[in-house]
Amino acid sequence: MFLRIWFLLRYWLCWILFFEVARIAFLLKNVTSAKDAGLSASFQSLWYGARMDASLAAYFTIPLALCMIVLVFTKLGKCPIFIKIYTGLLLLVCLLLILIDLNLFQAWGYRVDASILKYMSNPKEVYATIAYLPLFWILLFFVIIYLLLLFVFNKLLSSWYKSMLAANERKAISIILILLLTGLFIIPIRGGLQLAPLNQSSVYFSQNNFANLAAINAPWNFLYSINHNIESSKNPFVYLSDTTAHAIVDSLYSQHADKALPQSKKTNVIIIVWESFTEKATHLTVQGHEITPGFNALKKEGIYFSNIYASGDRTDKGIVAVLSGYPAQPITSIVKEPGKAAKLPKLSTQFSNDGYHTAFYYGGELEFANIKAYLLGGSFNHFVSINDFDKKDQNSKWGAHDGVVMERLLAGIQQQPQPFFYTWLTLSSHEPFETPVPTVIQGKDVTSLFLNTLHYTDAVLYQFIAEAKKQPWWQNTIVAIVADHGHPLPITGKRIDNYKIPLLFLGGGLPASGITIDKIGSQIDLPATLLAQLQMPYTQYKWSKNIMDSTVKPWAYFSFNNGFGFVEPGKSYLFDNVGKSYIEKQGPVLNTDLNRGKALEQLSFQDYLNK
Repeated sequence: MFLRIWFLLRYWLCWILFFEVARIAFLLKNVTSAKDAGLSASFQSLWYGARMDASLAAYFTIPLALCMIVLVFTKLGKCPIFIKIYTGLLLLVCLLLILIDLNLFQAWGYRVDASILKYMSNPKEVYATIAYLPLFWILLFFVIIYLLLLFVFNKLLSSWYKSMLAANERKAISIILILLLTGLFIIPIRGGLQLAPLNQSSVYFSQNNFANLAAINAPWNFLYSINHNIESSKNPFVYLSDTTAHAIVDSLYSQHADKALPQSKKTNVIIIVWESFTEKATHLTVQGHEITPGFNALKKEGIYFSNIYASGDRTDKGIVAVLSGYPAQPITSIVKEPGKAAKLPKLSTQFSNDGYHTAFYYGGELEFANIKAYLLGGSFNHFVSINDFDKKDQNSKWGAHDGVVMERLLAGIQQQPQPFFYTWLTLSSHEPFETPVPTVIQGKDVTSLFLNTLHYTDAVLYQFIAEAKKQPWWQNTIVAIVADHGHPLPITGKRIDNYKIPLLFLGGGLPASGITIDKIGSQIDLPATLLAQLQMPYTQYKWSKNIMDSTVKPWAYFSFNNGFGFVEPGKSYLFDNVGKSYIEKQGPVLNTDLNRGKALEQLSFQDYLNK
């Protein structure tokens, strides 16, 4: 009488066991982080994460339970094929998500969610991103594991189903019991009997963020993020009253004022957005080679801002921060919604309206991450991207390497009248970390590969500046070199270092040179700081502040997947929105300091929603 119930319960428990094994694989893959979290916390993630495992396993079991009601009236002699197909498809999707999660967590720092879908529309770029991985062996491993697990599942299903049919049972009672069990599965789906349904914070248990992340079930997290993708007008980051939040943010920007004078001369501008250029690399010497010798030399010739933090963690967020002075969003990106992005102020539009020739150069496809739609609304007169290069020059998996693009950029500037505003987004230091020249930093590990690409782009940029100095327009030009975002590599043990980036102003158009400014600032401060140098108005960039104004307060805010960071003199922290706890902090961080970050996240996200 209870064999059908026992069949369903074993099916449910089998999925829980599968997810627990996947969690162990996650801990082993990230063994360094697991050691830092501690053996106890790592093991506890198995216990606390089981709550989420049970939830997804219940979701998977309920459709099978409903099928069992129909099967009560059949006389099938073996496990129906559609049960095996249903299980096989679930296993395929779950195993794929688990494998993606295992390989992306180290680069992204968060568990797989719906954010990966926005990159799927550009399969070529996706392939380029993962091409440095041993794809053949990963695929072979996936196929072997899948077939092995499918064989085990099918064996178990056939055995359980056969034993279930061997018993005599009353159909009416069987149906009632199955319906009762289906109703009871609502409890694990919701994560228990509490009022609030299960979410990520439900499995958070530790002061160590990695241990909390390990407790999350990757397929559950992916499906949850799809279902809760923010497209509504509700702000999930309301920590403070509106009055309090505005008072805090206003105090941070209290000295923000447009002090620009009438522009006496139109100065040319070139903005170079360097892919994944982390400040950490500027201090490194590996195997006797300085990683960025060219950039380090150029720092002495311009105005170097040594304490700058990226606004976000992806290129689509970095471009908006640089050109619009707009903060990154923690759980989405404004470029995903062209209607909202079109309302942002843009440096390219401002310069174009002021009579400048504007152009954007990139060796890859501008469609990636929907960046093209944002740029098309920026009044650029000219675009150069992958299709503008000969096949022989498309020497990167992304398109054309930085050396090729640099030569095209120099030629393009020569052909256009002054004044001009050019933006160049580099790509060689993006995964798969390849260069078209002999390797300098030897090693096949991902850190060596990454540093080698930074060394290559550094040489390309140094050559570009050297050639630019020979041109008549150099004396009337400002070049701004900035990263699109930082990078987890090389690992320092402090996550906040992953967001620190270089910012350098160069060129004969600068009023001063050979200066290092240690004041804390943000990537979003570039528009106001640059425009102030050019004596151009910048009040439309309401989130941007002029770092070189001595009255402006020193601070930086940045966001990442469902979290944010805040830096000010003597203290800094990273805060997790899910666990409502610090991920990392340095210095005497008080509640008032935390409220500054909360207020900035709350109001900047509300501004995004209001666009």
